[in-house]
Amino acid sequence: MEIDPRSRTRLVNFIVTVVFLVGIVGGLFVLIVMASRAGASAENAAMRKILARFAWVSLVVLSFAIVLLFWAVMRFYRERHPPRRERTHTPYVDAWSLAGKRFKLEDDEQEDWADSGESG
Repeated sequence: MEIDPRSRTRLVNFIVTVVFLVGIVGGLFVLIVMASRAGASAENAAMRKILARFAWVSLVVLSFAIVLLFWAVMRFYRERHPPRRERTHTPYVDAWSLAGKRFKLEDDEQEDWADSGESG
């Protein structure tokens, strides 16, 4: 059984996306921790304010990256495991007999289509 190359490409794309998003989340978490520690030990009020704003901006970007990571994982899971739908069986309908009932031909005296090849 051969593996579909599109499936392999999607898997690689997913893994690369998740690795980068996890790296971004980790980096932003480190930035938040560093900014909060530096802000707590800073003696200057202006520097403390700048570091607090930097930590808040990093927190907002971190939350956005976590949402993107969650979305990527859920999308990949949904593609791999589509929802099962219960099949409902429709009753048998004879389409040819219904078409015959709807479309009635008028009776002709002669068959024009049968003679068309012999004239000449």
